[in-house]
Amino acid sequence: MASNQQQYNEQLQLLQQRFPEESNHKFLRLLHKYDGDVHQVRGYLVQQEFRKKKLDSLETRFGSALAALQPTSEPLKRACLLKLMERFGGDVNYVQKYLKACEQKRSDKTNDSNQSEDTYREGLKLKYATQLAELSTAGINTHLPCVLKNLEKSQGDVNKVLKIMEVHIEKKDKLNELATKYENQIAQLEADGIKIKNKRYLIQLLEKANGQIDIVKQLLAERNEQKHHVNSSTEENKDNISFSKNRQELSIDDIDTIKQLRSAGIHGNPAKILSVFHECNDSIDMTIARLAKEREQRKQQSEKRVQQRVVLAEIHDAYVTINNQDDWPKDIEQVYLDGNNMMFVIDSLRRLCLNRAGRKTERAIADIAAAWNEHMHIPNVNLIFDSTRQLDQVGSIKVSSAQPSYKTTDDMLIEIAQRTNNQHTIIVTSDRALAIQLKHEGCLLVKPYSWFAHCAMILTPDLIKHEESKDMSTTKKTYYELDELARRIAKIDV
Repeated sequence: MASNQQQYNEQLQLLQQRFPEESNHKFLRLLHKYDGDVHQVRGYLVQQEFRKKKLDSLETRFGSALAALQPTSEPLKRACLLKLMERFGGDVNYVQKYLKACEQKRSDKTNDSNQSEDTYREGLKLKYATQLAELSTAGINTHLPCVLKNLEKSQGDVNKVLKIMEVHIEKKDKLNELATKYENQIAQLEADGIKIKNKRYLIQLLEKANGQIDIVKQLLAERNEQKHHVNSSTEENKDNISFSKNRQELSIDDIDTIKQLRSAGIHGNPAKILSVFHECNDSIDMTIARLAKEREQRKQQSEKRVQQRVVLAEIHDAYVTINNQDDWPKDIEQVYLDGNNMMFVIDSLRRLCLNRAGRKTERAIADIAAAWNEHMHIPNVNLIFDSTRQLDQVGSIKVSSAQPSYKTTDDMLIEIAQRTNNQHTIIVTSDRALAIQLKHEGCLLVKPYSWFAHCAMILTPDLIKHEESKDMSTTKKTYYELDELARRIAKIDV
């Protein structure tokens, strides 16, 4: 006992020499808390001393400005306010805005939490009263909480909920069946001292091991060893992380530099603007110019993204949707086919083109168009390529080359659209930029895949396949065997 008291006295003497302003009672309390470890007590007191000095410096810098925050910040401690003042560079307006936003978020959260679980469930019962009656008629216990949750998740779709409950009941019946099957093994494991709260997991292990108790014990031992390894590695990682590494302190020189940058109108993350300032050779003018340039670049990128979204929306609205044979617009007098744009829609045509058989590809598209127009009877159908020597008419299809008069098919189509009345004109292309210009000229647009699909509807309806979706909805997906279409009509087989 005397040796313990002597050890405490020595430890107290060491701490009193380092921290003369602290009381002996505090030293004794901390030594008792840390089991007499002087190093841990010293570390705690050093950290506390650092915080006190930091708060004193913040009090000196921002103490006078806190009076303006008093009405807004009554619930907050003074230390929190001082840290906020440091975070926002002493700008009272920013701190007030931040406090106001926090208060609004806190009040919104309080209002949301006032609605109890019972009130929420009663609201769902009123909302889905009809669906609950249908489920009750189908033999589902509607008093189960999961029924209401599944109805809300499925947006009131009774078929989906029935499917979910059917799967749930099947799993439950299977679990009960396995529990009866392995009843003796479960009792034996419990008698051997193996206790698992999750009975379902134990039954799954028995099923996996075909009811062999030794294998189940081995699997449980491996699982416990793995959990112990994960927990120990997690604790080691926590111990290796130093508090000082996660915290970035600013020196007095950095604080003075930030003040100068703030007065020059440069705001933002202190660490970031300091980094930019040092990269600019500690020049405020160069820092201002660089940040302004980056801001302008971000603005231009944002405007570009907005413009792209607008363009995509315009393109989406520009095309005619063709899901059935009768969806093709009536009274069409002219159809222009962007040949180069159509070469890569069908796999067989794409392989022909990649195998340097461009002429065969052009002829195949012309043959399909001619067979299609024999049923459509459109007066003027023009197939245009960037550059081709096959200018012979194929059936009722006129084949044209944009060169040498035009640089590309796009230029030729734009000029045609500008000089003609486009009220009864359809242009088949998937070029986005071209589609927008043609839309502004009043042309109707059809995507090449939709045109080939319409050809399949007209020429080979047996190549249309319908597949129902796997979920409970009644939607169907339609597939077109376009390679077989090209083989039958254009006599190609790659």
